[in-house]
Amino acid sequence: MKSYSVICFFLAVAMIICPLFAVEKATDTISTELFGISEYEDDTDTDTETVRVMSTSSKNITEMTLKEYLTGVIASEINPAYHEEAIKAQIIASHTLLMYVSEHKSDDLGDADISDSSASHQGFLTVEEQKEKWGDNYEAYREKIEKCIDEVIDLTLKYNDEYINACFHSLSNGKTENAEDVWGGEYPYLVSVSSVGDTLSPSYESQVKVSTKEFKDALADYDISFEGDAEAWIESITNTDTGMVKTIKICGTQIKGTEIRSAFSLKSSTFTVEYDGESFTFTVHGYGHGVGMSQYGADYMARQGSTYDEILKHYYTGAEII
Repeated sequence: MKSYSVICFFLAVAMIICPLFAVEKATDTISTELFGISEYEDDTDTDTETVRVMSTSSKNITEMTLKEYLTGVIASEINPAYHEEAIKAQIIASHTLLMYVSEHKSDDLGDADISDSSASHQGFLTVEEQKEKWGDNYEAYREKIEKCIDEVIDLTLKYNDEYINACFHSLSNGKTENAEDVWGGEYPYLVSVSSVGDTLSPSYESQVKVSTKEFKDALADYDISFEGDAEAWIESITNTDTGMVKTIKICGTQIKGTEIRSAFSLKSSTFTVEYDGESFTFTVHGYGHGVGMSQYGADYMARQGSTYDEILKHYYTGAEII
């Protein structure tokens, strides 16, 4: 009789525990399906992972935790007043870019994983630089950024099981650019998509005005023979489907739009140019190279109700959040 009672007890316990395991497993499956986040075995431990960052100016290498690194990157690269979902999207993109660069790094990085160059990789601000930049807002911005990092620090972006080149820019011309049109390399996840919120930015349009002398001086390295009326110097302009200047022919010499942007310090390669008899005026739309995620566009999407995963999947076509 005693044995019978013991058996009944254990059967009752089993009837309670087994459904709980089933519910827990179902909850995990539903969560994965709802948010589109793939289950992927990764040996990386983000709690102990360290990052070696090379200073562009001194070439010194500083080792820090992943969280400390991402905090410095976000402080440098995106407006902390942006919506939290946009900041989370930037954190995941920046984490992914770190992994991509460390796996494809050039010899000049040495033992470093990445540099603090916003031109080559992504920027980074120390705590002291953050305090100087934000002033009285330091505590609030720092708390906001760290909270966002804690929520998504384990996530990165992959395409065909490889980290993507998760590049980003401040503001597009209304459409992001195909990487192939800007850099020549083809990336299936870096293709043109709409970014309608960008046209609403107060920084959407900018102008640069230069005299005829300044125009010639800026292009001195191209050995162009400037002859005749300055109004006829610009012979033709070709554009990509998005409106970015692909090439411009000046006095018989063809120059890439990206090179003109650099020569005249334009905010983007989407521009028109006019001559008024005394000077050239560049009217520019957008800010940055235009490839990958638009930060302003991400903030706009977030304020319309989009989550970080929806933002990332919009700007990085076909990429998976791992």
